Amino acid sequence: MAKIIHDNVLGPIGLEPSMLDLVDHPAMQRLRRLEQLGAASLVFPGATHTRFAHSIGAQEIMRRVWSHLETTGQPPDIDPAAEGRLLRAAALLHDLGHYPLSHVVEPIAAHLNTRSLWGSAAGLDPQSESDWLQLAATVASRPVPSSALNHERLTAEIIEGDGTLGAAIDEYIGTPDATAELLALVQGRTARRYRRQLIASEFDVDRLDYLLRDAQNTGVRYGGVEVEHLIRRMRLGVNEAGEQVVYVESRGLPILEHYVLARRFMYSQVIFHRVVTAFSVLVGALWVSLAVRDNAQFTSLDGLRSAIADGTFRRFDDHWLWNEAASRADPDEAGLTARLATALVDRRPPLLVWEGRARGHRTWTGLLAAFSRARHAIAAEARAEISDMFLTHQIVAITSGPEECDANSNGMPFVGEPGGTLRSLSELPDSVLMGPGAQPEHLARFYLLRSRDAGGDQARRNRLRESFLAHLDLGAM
Repeated sequence: MAKIIHDNVLGPIGLEPSMLDLVDHPAMQRLRRLEQLGAASLVFPGATHTRFAHSIGAQEIMRRVWSHLETTGQPPDIDPAAEGRLLRAAALLHDLGHYPLSHVVEPIAAHLNTRSLWGSAAGLDPQSESDWLQLAATVASRPVPSSALNHERLTAEIIEGDGTLGAAIDEYIGTPDATAELLALVQGRTARRYRRQLIASEFDVDRLDYLLRDAQNTGVRYGGVEVEHLIRRMRLGVNEAGEQVVYVESRGLPILEHYVLARRFMYSQVIFHRVVTAFSVLVGALWVSLAVRDNAQFTSLDGLRSAIADGTFRRFDDHWLWNEAASRADPDEAGLTARLATALVDRRPPLLVWEGRARGHRTWTGLLAAFSRARHAIAAEARAEISDMFLTHQIVAITSGPEECDANSNGMPFVGEPGGTLRSLSELPDSVLMGPGAQPEHLARFYLLRSRDAGGDQARRNRLRESFLAHLDLGAM
């Protein structure tokens, strides 16, 4: 008999006993202690929902999607029931390797592991405390590099290294090589295009769930997509390359456009909220301190692999990171680590010095690099500490950046009719997503850490703004 979970977003969700063996595994239970939106709960108090709830929701949406697809034209040469179990298991387990505080820490960890050129090209050094904030801000603006420290690779290592989890996967899916197929799927290596679309694309069950869940728990309405209507318009078909793909019927185009626009608004207004952005950079800079200065347990690839092997990885959660911050917080300490930790624990957001919003495909090209070159002069002229200031540049686009599209090769969803030509949503000239309003939105913000002299902070901010605008020709970028 299925166990019923009462979900605040999707309603009652039934989980059969073999699925419960996966849900109850310690690797899944760790996700109860990871907030889905990271630092956003410091701005949106209700946004304390977890990756565990999201994973349960993602597999439920997958169940509904596959239940519909297998009745409207399933691929040949598959067992539809086993295929549905494989897809549900992948949706459930896809976040096992996630870091604390969502995506805030992952790019920094991957950067430090790969010694990528992002920091060095901008003259930033992880060993220099004065560079930590700007390094975190710069790295957060780039795609996560291919690294053994990205969460997909960690997910695979967790599954590969735990025999009981592998056995539970095999038991649930019930096919030969079930675990191997699931590993290929969660890492984007499966040959079946529709599988990749459903698990990791611009239009997948992960995004469908978090869009609804994030909107519900932050209290905003940007993400209110009619998911059931969208599912009813989904089909399986063959594209021009002869691949089995998921597409949306043409009459479902308006709700598909709504979904894409809702994602854009959620990023612009929630995920990239100016205070959420500021706190996210502080978390990233604290991670640099934990990794470089303290060599903390989970901050290296060797440390993570050791923790996965001995079971202590289950302690790698939001509580661990917040405890690390709390143990270093001291409002009377002048060191940067103590000030970062205090700002996070006591919720003291950095001061916003300057903010700019613009649209265009090449807006503010090279802004972060130009700032890194000028920041010493800016700080000197404004009589500010260079370690206290940082600039962010975020881009909200209809589609992913070229790096992400190249990585997953799934791109935007297809639109068409049964038996007809299927075209990518981005190729439809009459779509509302292709007009001038579809140009990427650029969000640039300049911040300053608060000092112990609250009365003098306004003067510091004014001087810094004047110096910043004098040294950077923003109109030429």
